[in-house]
Parts: sequence; structure tokens; C-alpha cells
Amino acid sequence: MIGYGNSMFLATHGILARTASGGGVDPDAQAFITAASITDPTQQSAINQLVVDLKGYSIWTKMRALYPFVGGTASTHKFNLKNPLDTNAAYRLTFFGGVTHSSNGIIGNGTNGYADTFLANNVMAQSNAHISVYSRTNYQGTVSDIASYSNQFGSFMYIRGAGNNFEGQVNAGTRVNVSNTDSRGLFLITRTSATSQTGQKNTTQYVTASVPTNHIASTFKLLRTGDASAEYSPRNLAFASIGDGLTDAEALNFYTAVQAFQTTIGRSIGAQTVSDADAQAFVTNAGIVDQVEANAINNLVIGLKADSLWTKMKAVYPFVGGSALAHKFNLKDPRDLDAAFRLQFLGGWTHSSTGATPNGTNAYANTFLTPSSVLTNANHHLSYYSRTNSNGTEVEIGVNGNNSDYNLLEIRTSGTTYFAINSAGFATYSDANSQGFYVGNRTASNVLNGWKNGTKVANTTTASTTKANGNLYIGAALNLGSPLYYSVKECAFSTIGQGLTDTEAANFYTAVQAFQTSLNRNV
Repeated sequence: MIGYGNSMFLATHGILARTASGGGVDPDAQAFITAASITDPTQQSAINQLVVDLKGYSIWTKMRALYPFVGGTASTHKFNLKNPLDTNAAYRLTFFGGVTHSSNGIIGNGTNGYADTFLANNVMAQSNAHISVYSRTNYQGTVSDIASYSNQFGSFMYIRGAGNNFEGQVNAGTRVNVSNTDSRGLFLITRTSATSQTGQKNTTQYVTASVPTNHIASTFKLLRTGDASAEYSPRNLAFASIGDGLTDAEALNFYTAVQAFQTTIGRSIGAQTVSDADAQAFVTNAGIVDQVEANAINNLVIGLKADSLWTKMKAVYPFVGGSALAHKFNLKDPRDLDAAFRLQFLGGWTHSSTGATPNGTNAYANTFLTPSSVLTNANHHLSYYSRTNSNGTEVEIGVNGNNSDYNLLEIRTSGTTYFAINSAGFATYSDANSQGFYVGNRTASNVLNGWKNGTKVANTTTASTTKANGNLYIGAALNLGSPLYYSVKECAFSTIGQGLTDTEAANFYTAVQAFQTSLNRNV
């Protein structure tokens, strides 16, 4: 009989990982778990099931190199699941330049970061080979995530090139070249004949007539164009493979196995399901396909409800999804309507996985939320999570209707941050750095305070006046009918709602900071 202590020891060493059909841990999975020192039970289970699935689909023997990128460090990410020895001959990765390692895989810096597989393109037969990568980053540009190149291309992929296309080949010939505007998911190029090759994104396949024309000896590199020392990728790769060619049916089964693996460890790209109904409505309407982002939204909503903050919110803008289309939605009411306070972006904005950045000259977002119609005069807050340190005359969220009804956060203008909620005057704070989570808050006609990162930094008895009769803008202020005081600060979160008690304001920061941390964009 195995006691609790022994059970924990065995689980830590992979012996209680998810079992293969018939019981026990697959020995190939166990060899990798041991070599890479994978101690997390979920990751152990995922690796085991991946191996079992690939063998069940008769794909395992076709693999020369499988890089699952689990464990979160260079020392774990380097190992080849197919042959987990720490040698070049086993196609163990060696990382060069700026490559970041995390629980979500490897991330190139776009300038000099890459990995050498030591697996030469001509190890596979000229008409029988495949390459694949699983990308978690939507980035457009002529960068290569996997390639064998030495004066000429052997095999490579541009998964979203400068022309918004998925392009690639196995051993030259006519390339697969199809339109693609999202570089997230599993991308694969495979050849099993001398007359055609197939490109695949997730479950969509593109068959292209193609005759192989070369069979070079250059080794495959990840995150750059082979030996060219060029076209470095900034993408987050969560998986890569190199091996013999896969039939169309095998390629689809390969996606099924890899997607199940990514889902188990919480980093899949695809349709997402979460537990909270309000979070699910947002995830669906905003088109959130990143499992990490979907889980972060779900946990945020659950946390806000637990702290009795959810009902106080009129608009919550979490800025996830990396695009204007996703960033516009209000988490509290994710309908694509002005009446739901969905954002309208105007002017020059930059949208990315870390938030939305206005250009400081003509960019702002209309919330369509008018304080005089929606909010209570002495019970109101505004918030803004800034990822940028700047010191200009900028308003991050605000409206001024008549110079006596300011509603705004003016974060670090000449070293001072200004908080105003339905007032002619301000609470002020001497501010040395404009990065962080700011809340302007009013809970009574004579109580106005400002918060930064969960700490009350400003407090005044400035009286409330009237509520502004104009829409609140993000990235600037609607000032006497026109946008003014444009900001350059990247916004990773913003809210509008009822006033918060001191305890609620502190809890609000905790919830928002946990949300940002789970997305790896906290400041």
C-alpha cells in the first residue's frame, strides 16, 4: 500500500503521471520527464498523454524532434521529447541571444534570439518531411519561426508575413502561400510525395502542387531564418516539431494531439470555455482565443464578485486580445453597442497583447458613457492601469463639461497626478513614475481621494458640483466638446463605476494586479 508521502514522491517523479491505455507511464514520456526534471503533475500528465496519443495515431515513429517547451526554463525547454539526451546528436536545443523562457514556452526578441536544433534538413528524405510550430503570438512581419537555410531555402515557414500570408515549403519547389491575418495556433508544412505539399493551420489544409528542388544539409533553427542570421522572430512558441512527412489525415490527428496537450497545461489557442457566465460572454463576444487570457478574465470576474466589486462597475475595459476589435469590449456588458459602453477608437492607437497605446497627438477612445446620465454625483470612481512612464500634460481618462465638473485622471503632469470626480478642484499627488494602477474615487459630496497601487495617496474635502454632460474619453479628455490633452500612456485596464470604500479600493488593486500578473504585463 502506498502512503501519502510515497504517493507525493512518486507523483513528483512522474510515476503517477496520467497513465497510458493499460496502465503505467509511457517509458518515452518518463524518459523526458526525468531528463528535463519536470516536477509539475499537470505537465507530467500532459507529456505522457501527448506521447500516448502520438503513438495511438501512428505518428510517433515519424518524429525526429519534438519540443514541447514545458518547465519554464532554458534547461527544461532544450530537451527533445523524442530523444531526451543532452547532446547535439539527440537534437537538443542550444539557445543563443535574447530568448525568454516562461511557462508558455520560448519567446524570441526579434533581433538576435534563436535556437539551433542540430537537426539537418537532409536527415529526412527529400520528398518525405514536415516541420511545425505552435505560436501564441499574433505578429505580422517577415520573420521565420523555423527554417533550414544556407544560401538557399530547404524548408521554412513565414506564418504571417508582411503581406498577411502563411507561406512555406519543404525542400523548395512551389511554396504554399495563402492569406492569413492571425499567426496564432499550430502551423505545419508537410510533404509525402514529389508532386505536392500541404500547409496546415490548425485544422485547415492547403494542398499545393510542388516538386522538390533541393535537399540542403543546413540545420534547422527556431526563431530565425536558418544560417542566414536574419528574420528573427519575436513570437512565443509553445511547441515545434521536425520529422518525416505526415499524410493529410495524420496532420489533422497531430493537431488534435498537440491541441489537447496545450489545453491540459492551460496555454491553448482556439475557442475557449470558462466557468463564469459573465466572463464567458466577454470571451465569446471579444473573440478571445488564448486560454491564458480567457482564464485571466474568468479569474478577474470571479475575484471582483467575491469582493463585492462587480456590481459597482458600469464599464470594465481589460484590453485583452491584442487588437482593436477585442479591446473595444466592455467586460460588464460585452455587446457591440454604444449603449453597452463599447469603445470607439479614434486617431492613432497601437494595440498589442499588453494593452492599447494612444499616440499622444490625436488618439482617444469614446466610451459613450456620460456621467450626467449614468453616474451618481457623490458616488463615482475612474481607474486607469498605465504601463508607461511619461511626464507631459496628458489626461488618461476624462471629461470636462463646463470647467466646474471635471471627471478625470491626469497622471503625472510635470510630476503631479490630478484626481477629480464631479468637482471644480482636484486631489493631487507628487508622482515620480506614472506606471501603475490609478483610481480617482468619490464616496461623498466632501470626500475625494486618489489611489495608486492599492495605497491612498491623495485625500481632500473638495466638494462635488455637477456631473459632466459629455462622454468620458480614454487616452484624452473631452474638454468643452473637443478632445484635448492627448496621452501616450499604454492602458492595460480601465474602469468607470460607483465609489469604492478604502477596503474595496485596496481589494480592487489586488484583483487587477493579479490579472495583469497572470498576463505577464504587470508593472
